[in-house]
Amino acid sequence: MIADQTQPQEKEEKTYNLIDCDVHHILPSFDKLMDYLEPGFKRRIELASNAKSEARNAFNMPRRAYFNPTSTARVDTMDDDGTNHASIPQRIKEDLLDRYDITYAILMGNDLTTISGMPDPDLAAAICRAYNDWTNAEWISYDSRFKHSIWVTPQDPQQAADEIHRWGNDPNVVQVGIGQMDILAGKRHYWPIYEAAAQYNLPVGFHVGAESAGLNSAQTAVGAPTHYIELQTGVISIGIQNTISLVCEGVFAKWPNLKVALLEYGWTWLPGLMWRLDREWYSFRQEVPWVTKPPSEYIKEHIRVGSQPLEAPSKEYLHQTLEMMSAEKMMLFATDYPHWDFDDPNYVMRKLPKHMRQAIAYENARELYGL
Repeated sequence: MIADQTQPQEKEEKTYNLIDCDVHHILPSFDKLMDYLEPGFKRRIELASNAKSEARNAFNMPRRAYFNPTSTARVDTMDDDGTNHASIPQRIKEDLLDRYDITYAILMGNDLTTISGMPDPDLAAAICRAYNDWTNAEWISYDSRFKHSIWVTPQDPQQAADEIHRWGNDPNVVQVGIGQMDILAGKRHYWPIYEAAAQYNLPVGFHVGAESAGLNSAQTAVGAPTHYIELQTGVISIGIQNTISLVCEGVFAKWPNLKVALLEYGWTWLPGLMWRLDREWYSFRQEVPWVTKPPSEYIKEHIRVGSQPLEAPSKEYLHQTLEMMSAEKMMLFATDYPHWDFDDPNYVMRKLPKHMRQAIAYENARELYGL
């Protein structure tokens, strides 16, 4: 948790409802998923797990090449025996939903944020199917406030689309989650996923974490950084590039009802990006004739960004940035529970302009997710 969020604060009457758009539930262990995995894929993993553990025969989920030098979890979410509270529905209910009076929590499972780095697209798709079934059986049924963001693997867009069709009519499924690949988000590679999501009016959520994992590169503009702090700060470049790509490749022109949520990529970059892209469009719009209005209009209509991490300049500059990006239309409240940079809802709401609080805390997400 960021230091100044822990300091005593003057209490303010709560005048808003809350939807948390980025809650990371976690597998107690990968073994838990085996009950939901299709037999052939289960057998493959079991053979690798029972073999002598060597680099060439041990099964592992893709991992990022960088690591947090302390911990990715808040200290107060870890028990002495190593159990993470985010692996237990009751603990998330107590720690988050009940404590902060949260109306809905969008479950963005922590375990599959790197699935796009897996070299075998069939195994990756099978793990996504199993993970979605596990979440549905053991979390969604536990508390009606939990809502499901299903995971699909972008390595094979058709299998991803099939998974969307499998869940598309489930009222508890409110989003399609994708881990970033080394392919910009607007490219036609992803289009079968967008087509299926648009069919069910489901937003697509890109979440930080896949960069440098498995087959994926570090996804920075001019090469791989050295340290975790560089990667953690530099992920904003992924949000920038994907936003440009989605607009200029014509995704929103082709699917006018599609919305895309960018989670943990930051947001203070949005005003400058919109100004620059509009300027370039006036000069080069003949190159992208499907972009029939200023790009900033597509961005405000179709892109949503998570509030976490809440960059904390002075209150004056924060409010100016929020106004310039039309945050009352674009921003979704998120805590990132149970991670170290968790944003306390009370802290965040005190920072926001009063006239934006209800929209960011609740209304934007309610509209986006059809709640």
